[in-house]
Amino acid sequence: MMALFRRDRPPVRLAALADLPEDLPRRISTSPPLAVVRHGETVHVFEDRCPHAGAILSRGVLDGNRLTCPIHKGTFEIDTGRSVGGVACRTLRTYPTWVENGDVYMAAEPRGRRSARRAKCGGEDGV
Repeated sequence: MMALFRRDRPPVRLAALADLPEDLPRRISTSPPLAVVRHGETVHVFEDRCPHAGAILSRGVLDGNRLTCPIHKGTFEIDTGRSVGGVACRTLRTYPTWVENGDVYMAAEPRGRRSARRAKCGGEDGV
């Protein structure tokens, strides 16, 4: 049942688009921590903790739209949060973003809902 008195949370201004470096993940000091990546005029925001190892994903290696965890080498699509290749993990939370008058904004709520909070990750070696 939906709460009757719930207010929609307003969007959050992140930065001027020109202030975000191209293809370089940066951590946003929020709670929980988020990461932001700019590809030209497109900006992606996703949770900055690996669901498997707890590593800071913004310290990982970015290749196109895929980011590899610096600890366990699991790879995630930064636009969808989906785990691809490497060690399979739960999907990262991603946030809708847009550019308006040269400023980057993000929705205060992530896209969709996850089915499990603590889905197991793992590979053959248990890493």
